[in-house]
Amino acid sequence: MKRLLRVIDSMNQWASNGVSLLFLPMTLIATYEVVMRYAFNSPTTWAWDVNVQLFCLVVVFGAGNTLLQRGHVIMDVIIAFFSEKTRLRINLLVYIIFIVAIGIVVSQTAMFAWRSMLIHERASTLLAPPVYPIKTGMFLGVTLLWLEGISLFLKDLDRFLTRSRLEKEEKP
Repeated sequence: MKRLLRVIDSMNQWASNGVSLLFLPMTLIATYEVVMRYAFNSPTTWAWDVNVQLFCLVVVFGAGNTLLQRGHVIMDVIIAFFSEKTRLRINLLVYIIFIVAIGIVVSQTAMFAWRSMLIHERASTLLAPPVYPIKTGMFLGVTLLWLEGISLFLKDLDRFLTRSRLEKEEKP
């Protein structure tokens, strides 16, 4: 089980590192657009579409790694007053809600991506780029986020059960 959790963590880390490389082409595209627009009075028809799609991938694939690093906003001010065992209980409850909610998002993004692939959907912009690759990427990114939530839930559950077992062993 621990090996599977390490694999999930590694996939999120790898995916996040991979999509972070998209910032370089995004920066170059934005720079090109600014130069063309203001220096040559010849704006592009494609720069905005491409950067929006690339940024979607950066956000969705970065979410799982942010969760892995426990970088999302939490209510430390409130839960800091509780014992570690109570904080673990709160985390477990929140992860259950998270897993169910993101599970619904995973199923919906899967349907959107599938429909988009079937019809070879394109954006309704001047460039009209295909959107099914981005929708498929969004599905994969949300799936990695969901798996990371399951991974953290199982890790906290293990810590909670271990702590409970140790407390029972300490009592006479």
